[in-house]
Amino acid sequence: MNTTTQIMKSLKLLLLIVAILGYTSSQAQNDYFSKFSSAQKWSVGAQVSPTFGHFDAPHENLSFSGGLHVKYSASQTLGMKASANIGKMAGSKNGTDLFWSASRNDSKSSYEYANNFIDADVSAVITAGNWSFLRPLRKVQTFVSFGVGIISSDVEGEITDAADASGYATSFPGEMEYFDANGNATTDPTQTVRATSAYSGTDLTFPLGLGMKYILNDKFDLGLEWKTRLTRSDDLDAHDLELFNSTTERNRAWDSYSTLGVQLSYKFGDKDRDDHNDWLNPVETLYSEMDSINKSLKNLMADTDGDGVADYFDKDNETPEGVKTYGDGTAVDTDGDGVPDSNDKEIFSLVADVDADGVAKDDDGDGIPNALDAEPNSPAGAMVDSKGKAFEIKESSAYNCDNVTLPTIMFDNGSSKISSSSYGALYTLAEKMRMCPTLSVTATGYTRSKSGERLAWKRANSIIDHLEANYGIERSRITTDYAADADVDYASKRIDFSQAGN
Repeated sequence: MNTTTQIMKSLKLLLLIVAILGYTSSQAQNDYFSKFSSAQKWSVGAQVSPTFGHFDAPHENLSFSGGLHVKYSASQTLGMKASANIGKMAGSKNGTDLFWSASRNDSKSSYEYANNFIDADVSAVITAGNWSFLRPLRKVQTFVSFGVGIISSDVEGEITDAADASGYATSFPGEMEYFDANGNATTDPTQTVRATSAYSGTDLTFPLGLGMKYILNDKFDLGLEWKTRLTRSDDLDAHDLELFNSTTERNRAWDSYSTLGVQLSYKFGDKDRDDHNDWLNPVETLYSEMDSINKSLKNLMADTDGDGVADYFDKDNETPEGVKTYGDGTAVDTDGDGVPDSNDKEIFSLVADVDADGVAKDDDGDGIPNALDAEPNSPAGAMVDSKGKAFEIKESSAYNCDNVTLPTIMFDNGSSKISSSSYGALYTLAEKMRMCPTLSVTATGYTRSKSGERLAWKRANSIIDHLEANYGIERSRITTDYAADADVDYASKRIDFSQAGN
């Protein structure tokens, strides 16, 4: 298995581990902070950095790199950040004994290198500035980061001192490319005046960062981050430690490099929010959310029409003042005819076909609602029965006062009010009693309790009142009676009339 394959497998494994850790942490924090309103979570920006190589060549020249970054803040504490840079690292080994000439104190290395690189990494970022629940949020906060990345290097190195080049060619033939005074390649150490090396490759990095940032305003942050990247390579300076004195503390098997990035970041996300997750204190967020809940509760409990039902539950929040309503805020409509009781002139309509005032429609004016009228076009002034059918009044000689059939009057449950559908039957009864002056009748109600007896008495008396007021029938001609008979159909609703005498 070659080195490139090993590196790619290691990179995939590390990326997987970082992703799992990042996801687990963000989910845990999101569960905790889910009670808070969402703030902005994204930021993008640019950085410029002095760059330092920590290689076998100990002297760094001032070098720079620059690039872009993007960050997702899953919560006030944890985020994920991706960065990429392009730049250069340069340095030398001037002033340090060569390994091969350790006994020659007057011979120094003249090795120099330059590494043009591109790197990228993904890191978990832990913000420490808003950890405290006890103090207000400050404008400066610190953070740490760790992750995994890669670096693509293009390095060239050179020994410019002729003696150093010749001595290295003698001790380590084939390690570098050697050139004579005319610039031609040579393998003769006595002709060597210059030596070069080169490296091009991609290596795994392990970035560790420490930084701080300052909030400029709602949209921009200014940051400073020191980030050291460990690598699994000794070639970032185009040579390994054999070139140099093995006793120096700078010798190492793996190279590393650092950047000191000055960063400017632009924050964005939720268009309805100006604040960002990175700058939210948990306690302040909780207070803000509590205030929002209080406002929502006030809105929830508002009662615009003053009917005692909150607007949130009120299906009609324009109910007129003083109108009684159901639990959903709609006006009470006892008979269900679509006209609220407050506007209904006939609260107990038997039918739903009513006019704007809630009165049952009766097109022929016979006292029987259209919906119950078997003959809806009765002639004007015609006498009708309880079903709205017209009938003729016969002369008194046609009546058999000794054998009179008398009607039954039905009432609504619990009511003693005579319904309009019974007016025809009562008219018929009144006509019979008028035609038979000696006819007396008994009104029988059915009951099995004292309260039922009282309701039956009220019903019988409402009929007597009706006959007396409308037809002049003497009250003394009608007596009341009560029977406890559960076998009679609709016993709890009816008053039966029977002939008492003539």
